[in-house]
Amino acid sequence: MDSLFHFVFPMIAALAARVHIKHPIRNILIAATLAVLVDLDHVFGIPRVTTHNIFLLILIPLIFVMYTFIKRKFYQQKGLSILILLFLASHLFLDVFTGGVALFYPLSSTIYGIDFGVPITWTSIQGEGLEGYAISSLGVGISLFFLLIVLPCLFLDEIIEKMETKHEDFRRALKDIMKKKPKSYYNYS
Repeated sequence: MDSLFHFVFPMIAALAARVHIKHPIRNILIAATLAVLVDLDHVFGIPRVTTHNIFLLILIPLIFVMYTFIKRKFYQQKGLSILILLFLASHLFLDVFTGGVALFYPLSSTIYGIDFGVPITWTSIQGEGLEGYAISSLGVGISLFFLLIVLPCLFLDEIIEKMETKHEDFRRALKDIMKKKPKSYYNYS
C-alpha cells in the first residue's frame, strides 16, 4: 500500500472517531507521520522485512504505552502512545492485505498475506466487457481496519480511564468498555 494512504487513512479514521475533541490534533499528526516513516525502506533501499514486522510496529509501541501508564505521564501523552500503537498496527495490518509482510522477522522470513478476490464481469454502455472484483482482499482489509482500529479510537478516552483506574492493559480495558451498556439518550422516566 502506498505511503500517502498510510498517512491519510488512519488520520481520517481518528478524526471521524472524534479523537481530536479531547486530544490535540498534533497527536494525530505525530502518529500519522510515524506510520509513514515505516515506509522509508522504499527510499533507502532497505529490505521491507526490517521495518514491517510485529516487533518494530507492535511490540515497541506497546512498551511505550506501558511506560506512559507506569510512569503516570500526562493524559495527552497516554493518548498519544495509544494512537501511535494503533496507527503503526494499522500500517502492518493493511500491508497484510496488499502484498504481505514478514510478521516475525528476524525470527522468520516467512511472508504472511491475504490475497483473494471475487471476480465480476459487466458490460459498459459502449458494449465493452469490463472486469473487476465484487469483493477484494483490500476491501476486506479496509473493512476490518474500521472494526479493529477505528473502534478503539472511538473509545480512546474510556480506555485511558479504565487503564488508569484499574491498572489494566489495553486489551482488558477495551473488553471492559465493550461490556458496558450504552447510555440511553432518551429518558422516559
